[in-house]
Amino acid sequence: MYKLFQRRTIGAVLSILIATASLTGLASAKDLTVNLETSNTLIDQAKKLAVASHARVAIAIVDAGGNLVSFQKMDGTQLGSIELAIRKAKTALSFARPTADMEHALNSGNYMISTLPNALPAGGGYPIMVNNELVGALGLSGGEGETDAHLAQSTVTTFLQTSKAKSTE
Repeated sequence: MYKLFQRRTIGAVLSILIATASLTGLASAKDLTVNLETSNTLIDQAKKLAVASHARVAIAIVDAGGNLVSFQKMDGTQLGSIELAIRKAKTALSFARPTADMEHALNSGNYMISTLPNALPAGGGYPIMVNNELVGALGLSGGEGETDAHLAQSTVTTFLQTSKAKSTE
């Protein structure tokens, strides 16, 4: 019962963070390149949020071409999460949507989702969009599906908010 309460509390807190975030404001996708520096910033943000949620995760960042730019696995994260995080990032990039959306569609009976090539319809992948232009994606694995999805979305949202603030300084 306590774990269910804890998961719901974490989900509620992360939802509030997401709801208050704004994803617009960068002049163009050229203002944000998914390179080693930005990838490491994203990973640091994801780790900070994971620690606050008492989760241990593997985090992968891919660029607009689907190339792995950066990866880290927090101590104590299950080894299976390594490949899952990378696949979630690539899926979010390939289909330009959060992998949680694909998981929800599958759970709602849209079984065609399971036949998509190289797709992992499991929460935790999130595209990095700047003014409706796809510049990369983040994949995160290690917690429950909803926790992974909330952490991935919160990480990207917070990162883009911070990038927006820096670009206006």
